[in-house]
Amino acid sequence: MRSLIDFVSESFIWGVGITRPQPSQRRRAALYITAILMGTVVAAVAFFFLFVGRI
Repeated sequence: MRSLIDFVSESFIWGVGITRPQPSQRRRAALYITAILMGTVVAAVAFFFLFVGRI
């Protein structure tokens, strides 16, 4: 689990260019980032099905 947390944190830091979280906040930051990404994917899929349903 630790490597997944590090991977998510490092990917987001490099991709977005934000400052690195403190070592004690890495897990919280990774969970927050993962939740935001999953929410974005769910919203995109929902809008896609809404759009397809209207055609």
